Amino acid sequence: MENPPAVPPAVDWSFPSRREHRIDSGLTVLAYDCPGQFVVAASVLFDVPLSAEPPDREGVAGLTGRCLTQGAGGRTAEEFADAVAVCGADVEASASPDGFGVRLSVPVVRLSEGLRLMSDMVGAPTFDEAEFAQQKRLRLQEIDQAASYPQHVAVEQLNAALFGSARAARPVGGAAETVLRVERADMAQYAHEHFQPTSATVVVAGDFAGPDPFDAVSEAFEGWHHAGGERREGDAATVAPGPRVLLVDWPDAPQATIRLAGRGITRGDPRWPAMFVANFAVGGSFSSRLNTVLREEKGVTYGASSGLDTDRHGGLVTVATAVRSDSTAEAVSDIVSILSAADGTINADETATAIRAATDSAALGFERAEAVVGRVEVLLSERLPLDHVDANLNRIRQVTPETANDAFASVLDPGALVVVVVGDARTLREPLEACAYAPVEVVTPPRP
Repeated sequence: MENPPAVPPAVDWSFPSRREHRIDSGLTVLAYDCPGQFVVAASVLFDVPLSAEPPDREGVAGLTGRCLTQGAGGRTAEEFADAVAVCGADVEASASPDGFGVRLSVPVVRLSEGLRLMSDMVGAPTFDEAEFAQQKRLRLQEIDQAASYPQHVAVEQLNAALFGSARAARPVGGAAETVLRVERADMAQYAHEHFQPTSATVVVAGDFAGPDPFDAVSEAFEGWHHAGGERREGDAATVAPGPRVLLVDWPDAPQATIRLAGRGITRGDPRWPAMFVANFAVGGSFSSRLNTVLREEKGVTYGASSGLDTDRHGGLVTVATAVRSDSTAEAVSDIVSILSAADGTINADETATAIRAATDSAALGFERAEAVVGRVEVLLSERLPLDHVDANLNRIRQVTPETANDAFASVLDPGALVVVVVGDARTLREPLEACAYAPVEVVTPPRP
């Protein structure tokens, strides 16, 4: 072509536009227009922290979520499943540290029917005794099975070491001893206290060129006028500082599972964009320093990465990998050394790469309506402004090597980490002690 058309300059992507409405019951509705997304995603998010569970019945929130899909609106589990299938929908519900969500995906042409099913789940759950007993058995089986996976055991031991007696120290779905105590009445009481319109937000995303999402939500939830107990605030868990090294004995394991963590920050912290860039360079990408050393140069792992975990009250900087047993102590030393060496050394190329990765691919991360609703759930759960996605991307674009280095140095202390290693204590204890990061504490986990 002699005269190809001019290519317009790239335009920064923006999060889908939002419309907001409040219905008479106090229920807030947020609608996000996503043209071309003819499978609508919807969520009812309750502002109820996991710490609202009775301490001796932790896991009741998770069991409630399981049972909401097992019958509602006067239907049995089979009848409810049939109604969901007729709509071509999927439904699920679950608890998280800062909220409880009931979720739906449904073709836009069946939006009204799908929302009515969701309304039945939160307003008229069946809570059949036999279905509850079955879900409780399944949860207890999951706990037993999880104890056979070193990755799961490592995370549980790490959380316990970091958070002490706080709810965050224990599994979201509850431990066996507390799940065993949960009865159907506890689940019904949990729903009665916490499922109320004034503490809920409905988020819907999809192509709304045809149906009006506000009319559909208002019609579906018009009969829901429940007032439960007082709204609960979650507890701010204090992160216990290291250094600590916990060696969880896993006899004859051919490899070791390694997890490290230290105090981080929330997404609302002004340092978050710069810390995101710094973490991307250090361990947040395949080309990061951690993966380059442990996988590419030394060949002791299939992958090593770091991440930034957050909730409403705080955050963690985490590192995860699994290595050959004979390389465990060296890998732990390498991780600490890489984190220490990152202080002040994040360069312009690493910064530019991280900024491009975050901003140029943002649209891909939210191309589905379900992803849009999921991110809004995060914003609501962590009480962030609803324009946070765009504002955060703009702030990431402004990060410099200097601000990235400053954020990393102010957030992470490589000398105060909690290290958990799951592996053969007989062969690993002495090498780990020789690392001299911290005295090695041997833990014998309960095994199924």
